[in-house]
Amino acid sequence: MFMKEKSIKKNAFLNTLKTFLTLFFPLITFPYSSRILGPSILGQVNFAQGIVSYFSLIASLGLHSYAVREIAKKRDDKQKMNAIVRELWTINLVSTVISYVLLFLTVCFVTKLQEYKGLIIICSTLIMFNTFGLNWLYEAFEEYTYITIRSLIFQVISVVLLFTMVRSSEDYLQYAAVNIISNVGANILNLFHARKFISLKKNDSEKLQIKRHLKPVFILFASAIAATFFSSLDTTMLGFLSSDEQVGFYSAGAKIVRMIKNLFPAVTAVMIPRIAYYLSKDDEKSILELEKKAFNFLFCFALPISAGFLLLMKPLVLLFCGEHYVNAILVSKIMSPFIICSAISSFTCSLLVIYGMERYTIHRMAITAVVDFVLNFILIPKYGANGAAVATLVAEILFVVIDCAFLRKYLAKVKMIKSILQFFVALVIMGVCVYFSRNLFENSVLQLVIGFVVGVVSYGAVLVVIRNQYVLELFSSIIGKVKGKLK
Repeated sequence: MFMKEKSIKKNAFLNTLKTFLTLFFPLITFPYSSRILGPSILGQVNFAQGIVSYFSLIASLGLHSYAVREIAKKRDDKQKMNAIVRELWTINLVSTVISYVLLFLTVCFVTKLQEYKGLIIICSTLIMFNTFGLNWLYEAFEEYTYITIRSLIFQVISVVLLFTMVRSSEDYLQYAAVNIISNVGANILNLFHARKFISLKKNDSEKLQIKRHLKPVFILFASAIAATFFSSLDTTMLGFLSSDEQVGFYSAGAKIVRMIKNLFPAVTAVMIPRIAYYLSKDDEKSILELEKKAFNFLFCFALPISAGFLLLMKPLVLLFCGEHYVNAILVSKIMSPFIICSAISSFTCSLLVIYGMERYTIHRMAITAVVDFVLNFILIPKYGANGAAVATLVAEILFVVIDCAFLRKYLAKVKMIKSILQFFVALVIMGVCVYFSRNLFENSVLQLVIGFVVGVVSYGAVLVVIRNQYVLELFSSIIGKVKGKLK
């Protein structure tokens, strides 16, 4: 076997740790930057980032999921795997050049974007970093130790740069640059480190078989177009139909929710290459076991976090962003259910690709993007940031419904009804406990701390009392490891 099989638990822990660090550092930096820049300037930066995201999509071509699947299948054969990597990277390089040309032409000819030219140029370095990052290669090889350490180093660098370079609202260009370093700066190291696993240099006798990848890549690209259209549509339409200030309120409110929702794909993502590998071996039992673990994890943790955010969002926004962002509170409350919906749809979308159903990702994204666009067009002029939040939530719910319809044949084999009902029972009791404990205090910090403790204890206790199998196994595993460390 070419690659030693790594522990999924270890990979999940490392990827969650990396994602947690990605969330932890903004908890330090965002309260500072949001107060320094203010809603209007913050809105400008987010608007520029939204514009660049469309061209980043063109560069990426939706390669990520396809590349992880194909490399994971061939990782036992180094020669075939190297060939696939070289072919996909060649496609990626060509698409990146096209992306930059189109971005340059767009900035030149769209008058509205002229005032954002400096920001767009800085944000566009994201495209280059993503191309040279080869992140799909590292996920296929399950190299989460390297990814985590690399990300931690650059997160620390970005925090230092933020506090030394961003001192007033006039430093918004520096803020945009620090954001790039924070998110993808570490990717530049990947190109050099990748030589440990693969060779990007083509042999003289080798012929690149680019055509064999074009159909699935362009199918996923069409889906990715709709996905990016959907993810950036809210800030883009707010920028055109409303004001920079409304973009700032929306960005602040949505940022809190979206930071947390990224924790869940961090765990489920490590299962994707392994499921693809088992699928190539026709190991249905192992596939079902991983899928059940994934869905139990998502429902067990995403449901209470969504409810907790809804109940504790006011003190969280005021503490995190400041009083100038009071209008972001309702945005965050509206989007609280987005956490559970996004967590599920992220995993189900990956399953569509794993099962060779990538053509359906186009359908799901196209339908959802159209609905999102129509709702944004209707709601933003009247309700501003709150209207954009409603549109985004409805679209994310639609994702889950469509995915479950497409995957019904596979999901029917994953027996989850009893566990889901137990999670909802615990959720209701937790919600009541948090609501009353929160109202005992006026101080925002106390509301958050007490609400969090009461929520965790009540939710966990109910699941133990009603003997939820997933939670009991989780506690048993943790207790076993603790006892093992103490011996």
